[in-house]
Amino acid sequence: MPSQCLYDTGEEDWPVKLHLGCGGIYLTDYTNIDAEGRYSSMNPDETEQNRTTITDYYARMTGTPDNLPKRRPNIVDCIADIVTMEYLPNSVDKIVAIQVIEHISPGRLFVALRNWHAMLKVYRPMVVSIPEMYGTLEMINTHPVFAFRHLTGRRGDYLNTHHAWYTQETFLELLDLFGFNCELLSNFHFYPAIVVRATKR
Repeated sequence: MPSQCLYDTGEEDWPVKLHLGCGGIYLTDYTNIDAEGRYSSMNPDETEQNRTTITDYYARMTGTPDNLPKRRPNIVDCIADIVTMEYLPNSVDKIVAIQVIEHISPGRLFVALRNWHAMLKVYRPMVVSIPEMYGTLEMINTHPVFAFRHLTGRRGDYLNTHHAWYTQETFLELLDLFGFNCELLSNFHFYPAIVVRATKR
């Protein structure tokens, strides 16, 4: 599905853009950060296989609840804990975190949102998406295996386990609490999800 909604006008001129929890998607013109992975500088072939742009986020990774896309190796520019990583206050132009926040426990997420808000420049965006709880629960009757995995992640693997569920209302309230103005974006995933552009105020 197209992901043009993730693009911000003029962002190609923004020097510091972070792609958090990048996994197997390597965004051109972003610093791709994850807790583990292979460095892009040392793995050029895999980097090219994973490379895409913000307007085509899931390039070559189409899927359905019955046919999930094949996982790719994590390719990163930086290995770090995205919750506590350090950037100077008001130094980051954009943060992108797609299907990442649900992997962070609620207590640590408070730390992350406080940290991400501090590092963003005023009026600059954080674009995030997370699984949508109600829509996923409705899929239990039709796609039970997918729905269970979508709610819980891959159990037994802490980094890939889902530690919290959110509705649209609770997620927007949380972002507002930490100083973001929120705009709902089109869902470009093939499953129920909440996609938000949260601008630092």
